[in-house]
Amino acid sequence: MSESVGERLRELRTERGLTQRQLAGTQYSAAYVSSVETGARTPSGDALRFFAQQLGIDADELLGGSSPRELIELDLELIETAERFLAGDARRATPRMQRIRRRAERLHRPRQAGIALLWLAGYSTGDARTKYVAEAETALSGEPPPVRAMVVPLRAAVLTGWGELQYALHLLETCHAELLRDGYPQPSLLLTLRACLAERHLRQGDLERAAEYAESALRLHRGGPAVLAELTRSHLEVCRSHLAADRFADAAASVAAAYDLMQERALHPAMAHCLLARARVRGRAGDVGGALADLAAARETAWPDDVPAITVELAAEHLAAGRLETAATLLDQVRPSVVAGTALAAELRLQLGSLARARGDARGAAEYLRAAVELATGLGARGVLVRALRPLSELLGETGKQQEAADVLRNGLLALGAEAG
Repeated sequence: MSESVGERLRELRTERGLTQRQLAGTQYSAAYVSSVETGARTPSGDALRFFAQQLGIDADELLGGSSPRELIELDLELIETAERFLAGDARRATPRMQRIRRRAERLHRPRQAGIALLWLAGYSTGDARTKYVAEAETALSGEPPPVRAMVVPLRAAVLTGWGELQYALHLLETCHAELLRDGYPQPSLLLTLRACLAERHLRQGDLERAAEYAESALRLHRGGPAVLAELTRSHLEVCRSHLAADRFADAAASVAAAYDLMQERALHPAMAHCLLARARVRGRAGDVGGALADLAAARETAWPDDVPAITVELAAEHLAAGRLETAATLLDQVRPSVVAGTALAAELRLQLGSLARARGDARGAAEYLRAAVELATGLGARGVLVRALRPLSELLGETGKQQEAADVLRNGLLALGAEAG
């Protein structure tokens, strides 16, 4: 709601011939007035009352021409429906969010209509997602830059689905740079962009860039799902209390704060990749405890499809730390969910082989490592192949199979592109 308030504030200020400095008076700065008018800042109830006094109107008038109660109730319904998406009830949330979108359009509230479309896009796939994103771009085209930028992560998701990962990264990077350049460092939006950039750089294999964005996103992040849910509930309760007392300006500020938290809660799958990037950096630096903590937290918040890979990585860290039983438990948990014939299946066999070797089971270790090498070679999974070759070759040599060890190493190096000598 803060963007419509900002537009209204700008209209009334210019109608009265006031500068931003004059409207700010002695309590605020011209820069603060500018940030409210552009939608970069959400004004507090005190600020709205002060500006209304400066303009000679009631604070409620800053909420626009529609009934202030009706607009706040629209935002409350939008947030409650978004809660259903987050709870995994997309089947019932989708038609309700579609009704909110139509209601927002009837009330001439393009921002709420656009946000409703973004929630619909976030929980859709394929052509439906593409359609919702395009409609959200149209709905928000007249909004200030921070609001228009809310579409960018989902447009990047559409591009990624089309195989245009580089274009998606360029779009996110450009949007992030332009917001900083033009003076819109809105925390919730920067968090969203940085988390998405970290996720995509990590999927591309660029750990350095992923870790850079991940660290800055994690600094802006306010807590886990339970903490953010509790903060959201608190703001919504405050909003309803203000609404019951007809304090519409305060209610608007509370509902805006609640919506920022909802955006952050929707980011948890991307935040899991931020934690994953930081875990890898910590692991390389020898911070085993930090890496294990980040991987465990990532596993709790990731999309279900990402959990098996994170679990295998967590097991590998426990194995490297000598915690064999914990590693074994994790690998047993994840085995049924790993799809056969995939790079993750090769990684699982590598870790099972490493576990067997650590337990002194040379025969079992050789079987698992041999299977990992064969599968990784067939898939062209170079990372797994590189890490499986040496332990398999060493193990075969230790058990007196020097020729087989030499053959495994030679064939593996050929598969990696080495020239035959």
